[in-house]
Amino acid sequence: MLRLALALLFLAVALPAQQSSIRKSPETIQAEVDAEVIRARLDLAAAKRRLAELPGSLELRKLEAEAQVRSARADAAAAAQEAERARLGLEASVAYARGTAGAADKERARAELEADAKLALAQVTLEYAKVASVAAIARLQQKTSEQVSQAKMTYPKDPLIDGVLHISDRRIPFNGVVNDALARSVCDRIAFFNAQDPEAPIFIVIDRSPGGSVMSGYMILQAMEASKAPVFVVVKGYCASMAAIVTTLAQRSFVYPQTIVLHHQASTGVSGNMTQMQEQLKWSKVWCERIFIKVAKRIGVPLEDFIADMYKATVTGDWKVHGDEAGRRKWVTDVVERMNEDGVTSGAAAPAPAPLPTTGFGDTNPLSAQGKVQQELPPAAPCDLWWMYDPTVEYILR
Repeated sequence: MLRLALALLFLAVALPAQQSSIRKSPETIQAEVDAEVIRARLDLAAAKRRLAELPGSLELRKLEAEAQVRSARADAAAAAQEAERARLGLEASVAYARGTAGAADKERARAELEADAKLALAQVTLEYAKVASVAAIARLQQKTSEQVSQAKMTYPKDPLIDGVLHISDRRIPFNGVVNDALARSVCDRIAFFNAQDPEAPIFIVIDRSPGGSVMSGYMILQAMEASKAPVFVVVKGYCASMAAIVTTLAQRSFVYPQTIVLHHQASTGVSGNMTQMQEQLKWSKVWCERIFIKVAKRIGVPLEDFIADMYKATVTGDWKVHGDEAGRRKWVTDVVERMNEDGVTSGAAAPAPAPLPTTGFGDTNPLSAQGKVQQELPPAAPCDLWWMYDPTVEYILR
């Protein structure tokens, strides 16, 4: 390669020298040749230096490239480490959040358990307080009962004082259907109160009664008539049929102006051949008239007129009036605006009233086509019939 460079340099110098040999001197030519040789040597030296430096430059570039690669790899590793660190930090945050939530759940569960325990303790304390209060009230009632039993109770002969009816503890509840159970309860308590005091008034208090059995009602009427102590009937809400007869035939009867009293003829069911049904109907007519004629006599009208007036008042014969009109028609003796329950607890306990049916005699009470509750009545006792009225019930006789 060096030889090729020298040959080229010689040709470059020889050609101009040949062209100007005529004009330049040998010294000049020699000087130019020397100069060109020097320049060639310088260029050669420079080329050698460059050639010598070339491996170093390549190595440097290689090192630089390797350094860049290492830097890129380091950056990639650092990024991976940063990503891993971020992932670990995120997992740590999630774990901390879960731990915090779990601790909160445990704290909430503990608080709920504490609240339940406090509530249970409060309930137990309340129940204990109730029991203690009931025991205290029972002791006070017992003490009051003992004091009352030692005191001489006084009962006014006329309970209507300044227009106010005073109902004493000699009261008999009379509610629901009139049947044997109710009759026994009322009759037993009339006898009980007579044994205590044969002069103080006895109060039969009716809240609501649609009437019922004629024979059961007759038992009550007989007990009222046989009582030495006067038996007064008080109707606060509604009485019909047999209950209305008991009210009208009482020695004295008290109602509110808004009380409803209803009278009508008795109902019965007959079966058998024509002769048997006629006999049953005849017996029912006689049996009812013996009671109903007393009602007509008490209000001061003939029985036939009383029955006729029923059907003048309503086509069904179910004649109902309010208490103030009942007073004018003499169905009751007294109409009052106020009734006071002045009963006190006495040392001696009266007989407990018999339980009364409230939903009928059957297991179910279906509705009729008119939307009324169908209530099946049990077979009437021998010689008995039903005298009752309730517009919301359709009574079915067996």
